[in-house]
Amino acid sequence: MKKFYLLLLLVPVIFFPSTIFAQLTVTAAADNATICLGSSTGISASATPLSYTIASIAHNPIPSPETDFLVFDGTAQVPQSYGVNMDEAIWNNLALPFAFRYYGVSYNAIQVSTNGWIAMAGSNTAPGGVGVTLPNAAAPNNAIHAITADLDFSGIGNIGFIDYFVSGTAPNRKFVVEYVDVKFFNTTGTATVQVILSETSNIIEIHTSACTNTNRGKAQGVENANGTVAAVVSGRNNSTSWTGVPNAYRFTPDVINFTWSPATGLNTTTGPNVIASPTVNTTYTVNAVNASNGQTGSQTVAISINSASYTLAGTAGGASICQNISVTPGGTYYRDGNCNLIAYVVPAGGNPVSNSINTCMQLDTGATKRGTTDLYAARKYDLEPILNPVASTANITLYYTQAEFNNFNTKAFDSGHRALPTGPADAMGISNLVLRQFHGTGTQPGNYTGSTEDFTTSNVNFIVNWNATRNWWELTIPVNGFSGFYLTSKKAATLAIGLDYFRGVQTDKQHALQWKVNCTSAQVKFEIERSANGQQYTAIRQLTATQAECSQAFNYTDAQPLPGANYYRIKMTDGDGKVAYTNVVLLTLKTSRFEMLGVYPNLVRNENAILKLNAEEKTMMTIQVTDLSGRVMSRTVVKVQAGQNQFLLPTSNLAAGAYFVTAFLPSEKAQTVRLVKQ
Repeated sequence: MKKFYLLLLLVPVIFFPSTIFAQLTVTAAADNATICLGSSTGISASATPLSYTIASIAHNPIPSPETDFLVFDGTAQVPQSYGVNMDEAIWNNLALPFAFRYYGVSYNAIQVSTNGWIAMAGSNTAPGGVGVTLPNAAAPNNAIHAITADLDFSGIGNIGFIDYFVSGTAPNRKFVVEYVDVKFFNTTGTATVQVILSETSNIIEIHTSACTNTNRGKAQGVENANGTVAAVVSGRNNSTSWTGVPNAYRFTPDVINFTWSPATGLNTTTGPNVIASPTVNTTYTVNAVNASNGQTGSQTVAISINSASYTLAGTAGGASICQNISVTPGGTYYRDGNCNLIAYVVPAGGNPVSNSINTCMQLDTGATKRGTTDLYAARKYDLEPILNPVASTANITLYYTQAEFNNFNTKAFDSGHRALPTGPADAMGISNLVLRQFHGTGTQPGNYTGSTEDFTTSNVNFIVNWNATRNWWELTIPVNGFSGFYLTSKKAATLAIGLDYFRGVQTDKQHALQWKVNCTSAQVKFEIERSANGQQYTAIRQLTATQAECSQAFNYTDAQPLPGANYYRIKMTDGDGKVAYTNVVLLTLKTSRFEMLGVYPNLVRNENAILKLNAEEKTMMTIQVTDLSGRVMSRTVVKVQAGQNQFLLPTSNLAAGAYFVTAFLPSEKAQTVRLVKQ
């Protein structure tokens, strides 16, 4: 018995070798390997190999609005990237509305093939997939095989189509591509299959609604970038007959947990993406663990620091200077290539800004009216977040020199403005400060697409500070929405105009305004201003009258009111440049034919962008892309359906820079959004 027990003790040593975990290959890279002190950079990590677990789920495809087609009834609705007909074609760089991680790598666009597969952008240059058995090193790779086979969308009478759409709201949106009533090349039978990509979870679903073909090999599953790993639905790996249809399968990726060290300077120590703001040269290590099988791996990323200068960026008369980096929760200094200071942004408020902010500053040779009646200081700013520029909130700090204030003051009196502070002890000059925000997109006060908003020392949390150490002025303001910021001052003293009345009525969807004044000024200028919220106003009409003409009544009809509330007021300026405002008149228009929802993404590199809009009715619309000088880069007439619409904006031929995307409808006010190409 003693020998027997001894043998049992030896068994684990002899017959059970130690477990050896396979290793993950981890890659990590920083947006900028060298940053200025006080700035930040994003770092992203990914890990391979990664596999998928397949589970059978209820067949429940998402209903399609059928508004965005790649091919319909044998004709391409969007020009294909590869192939000469609808039998063998690929659409490349179809933009995703969110980043999607596939086999551990993040993508912002996909390819779609007429042969029934969807791949990550740029992975394949030929349709392929006929008779494929997975995994397979031959193209297509890095692909989701919905129904990979020799499909055919060409020819007269081919009513099959491919369409795509977005369902749900962030962070749980779903991007859907579907093949409907597709034919198989030179044989019988059709198929309908829908692929769903889920935001945040990166789960893939394939819903097969029909498949009547029984003599062509068809594959369904997912495959990695080099064709060495695949997860395939049982009985559907180059199989001729698919059973159990309709049905659906869910492909769930392995969970990779990322941890980062050291924690110093990081906004978080977990997840594939972090923002680093080190104060000294730092090497960060990311460790990855596959929670499904215990595989591990690691990688390092070195970030170098350049000392921050205490000089404001910009050369008088020089070009615009920009930095586009991610903002950290604790605040980020934006600087030029020499680490000279542009601006400072701290996420705050009800919808704190996040991700990258394109922060630009340009310095004119001196104060100028920039084509308007108001005088502005030489230093001008434009701040544009990549995400949600209209509603993001933050505290921003902008910088000015005393010399710039002095230059403004030499021209202030002739322009009807009060003086800016002549030094830190000039309380009256500080109270004269007006920081004007121009909402929307534009290049100067006269062409911004949105309304204006003024900040003065009477605004809560508007802080004016003289930095005696750095010898510059610091203006800090809480903002709701980002755009252009220009410094001016209050207008000078009493107006020689009296208001008798200002009123308005709505007639046949138009707003008729009437007013009457009395004046002693030789000349009076009336600027009719309109606002959607009663706070930010935009001038829509300007009239000039002599003193004799002041005795008569004036009228103006707004033929194209804003949808919903319209607040009207009149800015009255006398011959001496003094300004006063009338009472506010509120009129409401309840009609709207279309609404631009935005361009996604609005920062593109190699991928195309998608323009999204809602329309009240089916119609034809013109979509135009222009550069900042107004030069037309492209103009397209598209068919708009009632409800939500999406249109592809090809950007591959655009040079790096900022562009305006404008939609036009007859008898409607044009709507514009901004697009940035890197």
